[in-house]
Amino acid sequence: MIGNTRDFGIGRRVNAENWHALRAVGEHANQRLCDAQASDAQPAPDVVTLAEVTRPSETKDGQHTPALRFGDARVMALMAAIVGFCHLLAGFDNRTLTELMGTLLDSPYTSRQATYDLRRLRRKELIERQPHSHRYQLTARGRQVAVLFAKTYGRVIAPGLIAFDPALSSSLPSDP
Repeated sequence: MIGNTRDFGIGRRVNAENWHALRAVGEHANQRLCDAQASDAQPAPDVVTLAEVTRPSETKDGQHTPALRFGDARVMALMAAIVGFCHLLAGFDNRTLTELMGTLLDSPYTSRQATYDLRRLRRKELIERQPHSHRYQLTARGRQVAVLFAKTYGRVIAPGLIAFDPALSSSLPSDP
């Protein structure tokens, strides 16, 4: 349901142009939902993809891209955050990421840190910038990697560590 057409940059006037634009928004949302459901049935990313994400690399145009290290509290919170944004039609921005990361990390997270993390995610091709805006959308590859990171850490690593040492239960973050 669309309550305010201006949320999508479409005028309120009922005419053919606005109708086609609204229809395109609905079709895009439906396609993203179908893609998300289909990606749940796909296997986890391959070893090459995980190596590219978890190690420093260079983009096609030679820009250095820092690693997204599995197990790092900030990276794990970042992956949980971007998975939480995959349903947003308009994508997410720096401010939205900053607010969510602050709550996930339980510590201050600045806009500058969000800018750095967004740059890392873009260069690793996990998110893409929407044209003519400062908003981002999760890519299919990004969804695969983020879901794998979040689920593996929350359902395998953290419970396994707690089983070995129950004193760790208070220091590990909960399942995102």
